[in-house]
Amino acid sequence: GDTKQAEAWYIKAIKANYTNPLAKLYLADAKKAQEKYEEAQTEYTNYQTDVPGDIRGENGVKSCELATKWKANPTRYKVDNMVLINSKDPDFCPTFADKKYNKLYFTSMRPGVTGGGMDGTLGEFYSDIFETQMDKNGRWSTPSPLPAPVNTADNEGLTSVTKKGDMLFFTRCLAAKNVNSLNQLWVSTKKGNVWGEPEKLPFCNDTNKFASPAVSAGGTILIFSSDLPGGQGGNDLWMSTFDKKEKKWGPPVNLGPTINTPGNEVFPYLHEDGTLYFSSDGHLGMGGLDIFRAEKKGKGEWTNVTNLKSPINSAGDDFGIIFEGTKERGYFSSNREGTKGADDIWSFVLPPLLFAINASV
Repeated sequence: GDTKQAEAWYIKAIKANYTNPLAKLYLADAKKAQEKYEEAQTEYTNYQTDVPGDIRGENGVKSCELATKWKANPTRYKVDNMVLINSKDPDFCPTFADKKYNKLYFTSMRPGVTGGGMDGTLGEFYSDIFETQMDKNGRWSTPSPLPAPVNTADNEGLTSVTKKGDMLFFTRCLAAKNVNSLNQLWVSTKKGNVWGEPEKLPFCNDTNKFASPAVSAGGTILIFSSDLPGGQGGNDLWMSTFDKKEKKWGPPVNLGPTINTPGNEVFPYLHEDGTLYFSSDGHLGMGGLDIFRAEKKGKGEWTNVTNLKSPINSAGDDFGIIFEGTKERGYFSSNREGTKGADDIWSFVLPPLLFAINASV
């Protein structure tokens, strides 16, 4: 994710006559992620010349043109960094933990995580699920990790909670030594005021990644990201439906090429009105991961994928959006300019349109 270093080394590789044209594509991606849209457009064009059959070159040129336009003409959304709950370490993927919308769960790698171990692949602490509560004055409390059995010495995070607040879905990656573990999906049911012993969802396996669960308000539809075979490429969005008679989750179904691309589709969110929000680096975007919305077409079908544009999206990675019920406000994650750490949680709101009318009758 160090785009400045990536840019420098791809330039060196190209100057050294490195033959793989992907160096030009990745150089273009690194420049786009730093808002160097004109330079990135040139590199995408160079890649297009070398590999005319790869749609990524053409899409890169289009993305740079759109990003420049969207940045110059942003939407009316206002975004702000959640300074009080963010740390210098990665903080991301918030979830409302109750129907009053005054408690947030989010993923963090800050000091104080359960077990306190370091992830050798990232140089960060293992991630945990943290919670923060809003007081009567609208201030969020100091975040604290959820107790066992949800948080363990392993990696936990990327949560989703039902509308009733009785089921918690999350991602866990076992941190056993000398074992190449992959992300799996787990669910915990509330018993009184505490979360019960988590259970791994039955369709998960040890050879594929399963992450970023998004449960519907009623708890019967689960959308998640996975590299299961039969997808469009990279990580795709898949759906599982809960069978009330059998009392179990059905086999995963791919959401298809309208939603999924040869790139990565990740961090889904199901709005109460049925709209699907997700992040992608495969659809036309401003750089890195962008947040998109798709309209509900039918049961398990979504269409009309639309980029949320600036200022929700930026040249960085923008992901993990949630809404406060049906209101046009909520939170998302981003590593854009102005973050305290690698990833921060940001708030967004669509201010009401106010008019001053002076009339003569």
